[in-house]
Amino acid sequence: MKPLIVFASLAALGAVAVTIAVGVSLKEETVVKDPYEHGLRYDHDRAVRSRLGWQARFDAATLRPGGAELGFTLVDRVGAPVEGAEVKVAVTRPAGPGDERQGSARALGGGRYLAPVGFAAPGFWDVRLDASRGADAVGLTQQVRVEANQGAPCDLAAAPCLAPAGGLVVTLDLGRKLATMQDLPITVTVARGGAPLDGAVVEVSFAMKEMNMGENRVVLTVAGPGRHAGTGVLVRCSSGSKAWVATVTVRPPGSAPVSAAFPFQVSG
Repeated sequence: MKPLIVFASLAALGAVAVTIAVGVSLKEETVVKDPYEHGLRYDHDRAVRSRLGWQARFDAATLRPGGAELGFTLVDRVGAPVEGAEVKVAVTRPAGPGDERQGSARALGGGRYLAPVGFAAPGFWDVRLDASRGADAVGLTQQVRVEANQGAPCDLAAAPCLAPAGGLVVTLDLGRKLATMQDLPITVTVARGGAPLDGAVVEVSFAMKEMNMGENRVVLTVAGPGRHAGTGVLVRCSSGSKAWVATVTVRPPGSAPVSAAFPFQVSG
């Protein structure tokens, strides 16, 4: 009887040791180094934002992928320009790869500023502005949507559509049944000077026109000369909206990435 008791005790101790070891190996990394200080800063920023009402109005022309600068006007709660501020800018993707870029903005006058940061790809981005003037200092985070250039109007439900992207011509085919919650076939062909472009990496991202549905990107596989294919899924929006944009990003070998946007409507 005693040997059984000893064996059971050793087994229980072994299980506890294994549980502790697994727990240690799976511990989560700390999200912020000092949660208390982080909370104090958040509360301070919120209080100052409420008092000053500062916000940025971004120049639409700079909300494009591949750009090198971001322009904006800083205004107060009544819309008056905030001049003479020092502004540090950082842009990050709220989902997917970080692609963080940051820099100090220079004042152009009239509350307008230009920061040496750009967006690496289309989609939703968070823009963090740390602005200060005199005794006032506040951190602002605003989300923006970065859209690629669109080609001529085309109905993807009726036929494949093409659009220029840099010096390339991109053709997108999503099949004839554009619906949510089912496999969506994706085919992209890329040409330069009328000839298929080989060696490029091609991905397609899907986003709703007026709502952030999270990151939805598909990296396509090579399916022939200048041809790439894959499968995606569109999530049904609870609002009932059916307006989507498919953005094709092409990374040619040895060249900067280029993008083209294709708006379309789902059937349900």
